[in-house]
Amino acid sequence: MPIARKNLWALLLLAASCQVTSASAEPMACDDGIKAAFHPDEVTTVIAVRQVKKGDELLAPDAPKPITAAADLCLVKLLVGPGVTAEKDKTARSYSEGIGIEVWLPTTANWNERIRNYGGGGWVGGGHRYADKIGSKVPAIVNANIGYASGTTDAGQPWYQDGSFAFLSDGKVNAEGMRDFAVRAMVEQAVKTRALVNLYYGKAPQFVYYDGHSQGGRQGLKILQDYPELYDGYMIAQPAPNIAKFGTTSLYPQIVMKTELGFTAINKPEAAAFAAKVEAANKRAVAACDKAGLGFLLDPFSCDYNPARDAALLCAGEAGDGVTGSNADKAVCMSAKEAGALNKIWYGASRDGSVDPAQTAEARGGKALGAKQLWWTFTRGTSISMQIKSASTDNFALGLQDVSYAAGPDATSGIPITNSSTATRNRWLELDYAGFAAGVDKNVELQPTLFSNLITDKADLTKLRDLGRKVIVWSGLADDAIPPAGNVNYHERVLAAMGGDAEVGKFMRMYLVPGVAHSSQGRPYTVTGKDDAVPLPKLPGNANQTPTRDKDQFFSALTDWVEKGIAPGEIMLTSRDGSVSYPICVYPKRTTWDGHGPVTQAASFGCK
Repeated sequence: MPIARKNLWALLLLAASCQVTSASAEPMACDDGIKAAFHPDEVTTVIAVRQVKKGDELLAPDAPKPITAAADLCLVKLLVGPGVTAEKDKTARSYSEGIGIEVWLPTTANWNERIRNYGGGGWVGGGHRYADKIGSKVPAIVNANIGYASGTTDAGQPWYQDGSFAFLSDGKVNAEGMRDFAVRAMVEQAVKTRALVNLYYGKAPQFVYYDGHSQGGRQGLKILQDYPELYDGYMIAQPAPNIAKFGTTSLYPQIVMKTELGFTAINKPEAAAFAAKVEAANKRAVAACDKAGLGFLLDPFSCDYNPARDAALLCAGEAGDGVTGSNADKAVCMSAKEAGALNKIWYGASRDGSVDPAQTAEARGGKALGAKQLWWTFTRGTSISMQIKSASTDNFALGLQDVSYAAGPDATSGIPITNSSTATRNRWLELDYAGFAAGVDKNVELQPTLFSNLITDKADLTKLRDLGRKVIVWSGLADDAIPPAGNVNYHERVLAAMGGDAEVGKFMRMYLVPGVAHSSQGRPYTVTGKDDAVPLPKLPGNANQTPTRDKDQFFSALTDWVEKGIAPGEIMLTSRDGSVSYPICVYPKRTTWDGHGPVTQAASFGCK
């Protein structure tokens, strides 16, 4: 980073931590006067100021249909340069003029004197830098509806959920863009939102919070690890701190399928047929391990179901592991080879395709990798059809610094990498187990340089602790995008570095939520389809646009901890249909059924 930019960044951090940004005596109007007045530095421009009236329809990028503004708001759109100076081709996905930021400001009368900045997801991007578009996701707008000033960022690139920006038009890694994506965008989001709030309301906020999910959770972890002074409290949901590991190893099911079964996601009929069999095996796994009869697993890490030992899953006459198959339904029964391949996928990526049949529940749950294991995978009881039918290659191609290893549109259901340096795609098909492992290793090796430590897994949180900041983290145990064991592993590393449960619990607490798949707004998943019977945390979003404290459960627990000193404990969750209630627990305790009480009664569950 050039010296001048380093100095500028240092001044920004100083302004944020010391609140030196001046505040006027009177609040400002929501008009172009903000453009004239807001000049925090020479690289920040106000793109647009827009009045949003209560009742206006707003089309957020993650909303299935327009949402209705629940209050009058002021939307201010910023662009923070200089962007990607290495890129000269303005038509390239990697070209960027800077970091787009949107700040949603309640009226002075409705502002609760707090900031609640919201994170992005996936490869982020969006309409932040365009006057006629909205880049923020629904929860950010909802946060503003209920009184918080709320800033979001496109993480330095405008292409929504498109990882193409990570490669320059000549095929090299976009190191500047990756730096903005990995860390700088979130620093700018924090600093510029606070400066604008000071100006607009004529006074500084009482408290400043970060709230993010998935990539947004990783963004929050990055700030609390390196710049904890920027916020008083951090709400971190289903975070992605280990992208260099889980992001690259997400290709592993395809390597297993190619090596063991002779087909991949490109062979769509074969992949779809195998996915159906995997889902059938998943149902059998839950049936075997779900002692409470909930339709999902309270502790999927303890489930060691082996399809090769299930005669009722194996095709009739197939010789399994000590059993002979008896299933005559060709659509769902598995051959011994298919059962072996699924065991490899369920074990997680390894250097040679091996598995450890003696793997313990603690090892499956993030405590320790096996000798040849590269990373953890999704739990039994989680839908993995997408990993079977679509190749996830973006991070792997980045690690190899070679666009040709990215999936083409024939192999992925996501947005394929666009790059003019080569038309070649799908070179991942050339990989064997050893070549795959080398690619994973390369991505990790390049983290400190090309990728600005996107891995975001620093365990030393001394500065955060000493500043008195507070953190709540939660992960769904049926997460189908980010293996929850990886997040458990990060928390375990924090425990080891920071003095154990009692000491870490003074500033950081984690919850594991059974039956919840990947979603910023709470998405239940059961193998039987009875999703309304999964107890869910109440979260702001499409179906919860004006949440009260009791309908904003995790965040209310965080604000009580920051503002009142009340540390969070058990949080009671209830299913949408009202049939199941139980507490979720501060890690390492887990939600546990007593073994005999009716699952319709909360008294049948506890934390152990």
